[in-house]
Formats: sequence, structure tokens, C-alpha cells
Amino acid sequence: FGKPPLRRCRGMLQADKQVLLAGVKRNALELRQKELDFNVERFTNLATQASVIAGFSFESLVELEVPEDTHWLLSSTYFVFGSAAMAMSLYCLVVSSFACVFGHRLALQGPHGSLEKAVTIMVSHRLHIFAVAGASLLCLVLAAVLMAWIKMGPAAGVVSAIFLAFGGAVSYRMHLLLGLFQIPESQVVTGAVQVNSPNNESGAAIDLSRLNPGSAAHAHARAVRGGGGGGGYQRLADVERGSSCSAFS
Repeated sequence: FGKPPLRRCRGMLQADKQVLLAGVKRNALELRQKELDFNVERFTNLATQASVIAGFSFESLVELEVPEDTHWLLSSTYFVFGSAAMAMSLYCLVVSSFACVFGHRLALQGPHGSLEKAVTIMVSHRLHIFAVAGASLLCLVLAAVLMAWIKMGPAAGVVSAIFLAFGGAVSYRMHLLLGLFQIPESQVVTGAVQVNSPNNESGAAIDLSRLNPGSAAHAHARAVRGGGGGGGYQRLADVERGSSCSAFS
């Protein structure tokens, strides 16, 4: 009755190996998830700040009544900087919100390896969006300086100095903090957990979050169809008699 003892033992061993690899993959994905949440939180905070700048810019464009004796170049430059601040802040708001929504969607509902892809996309676009946000803040400060010369008469020089001092102080402090918090590229810790296969002659590392536990028959079928089984992850997932050893065998 039932399977022979040796066959049952091999089946149990195979099941235990799949459970082990599934647990390793789940733990690696949890690290990637923390990295994704970190980037999503940064984009969310940036979107909130961009919405504030957009509101200030809109109010300044709509509510300011330009005196009739104002030079056309001064008023035109003011509206240009105000419009630029509003446009760039709205750009940051829309792109950041889009990245958060669709980044989470890709990580949760995408195919194998989508979590890693979502993190990579958000990191690659981070510097661009932050630069646009900084440019929108700069345009808002310049628009405030021009507004002082349009509306404040003799006090325009003092008010302009205050706004320019504010912009300079923010730029200096951000540059200083950036240097203090800077992490060398070679020392940045990411959510990727990789191991090296001792039998991999090319020395390529294997990302544990992309393990695909399966049977040896499935691995052989994938190797026949795809010429190597997806970069070696399937070979790592299952090792039986006659196959090459890996880091978990």
C-alpha cells in the first residue's frame, strides 16, 4: 500500500527543500518591500510639499493686482516665475503620485521579479523629481522677490533681501546636510540579498528574492525551452541526483 519508503523519503525531501527555498524567498522579498515602502514614503512627502507650493503659486497668480504704472518687464517676469513654479510643482505632484500608485501595483500584481523592478524604477527617477521640486521652490522665491518690487514700494529692497537670504540659507543648509548624510555608492545597502553559486564559472550572483522553487523535471523542461532555465534560479531551486550542486544543496 502507498509508495515505497525510499520514494516517500525522496518526496518529503523534495517538499522540505521547496518549503526552505520559499521561506528564503519570502524573507528576501520582505527586505525588498521595506525598500519599496521607503521610496514610496519619500515620493509621498514630496507630493505633499509640491501641492503646497502649487497652492501658493496659484494664489499669487490669481490674487495679485498689478498697479497700472508697473513696468511691463517686471510684471511679465513675475508671472513667468509664478507660472513656472506652479507648473513644476504640479509636475512633481502628478509624477510622484503616479509613481506611488503604479509602483505599488507593479510590485503587488506584476509577474516574477516585479518587486525588484518597481524599486529600481522609483530609485532611477528619484533624482529627477527632486531636482524639479527644488527648481519650483526657487521659482517661487524669485516670484516673491518680484512681487515685493511690484507691491511694496520703498520696503521692496528689505523684503527682497529677506527672501534672497531665505533662499540662500536653504540652499546652503541642504547642500551641507547632503554632504553629511551622503553614503558612498560602494557602501549603499539595498534590499537585494544575493549569493554566489560555487559552480557558477561566470561569478554572477543570484538574487534570493527571485528564487523559483520547483521540481527537477520542471527545471529540465524550462532549460530545454529557454536554454538555461531563467538565469540559473530554477537550477538553484532544486537539486537531485545527477544535477549540479548549488549554494543550498
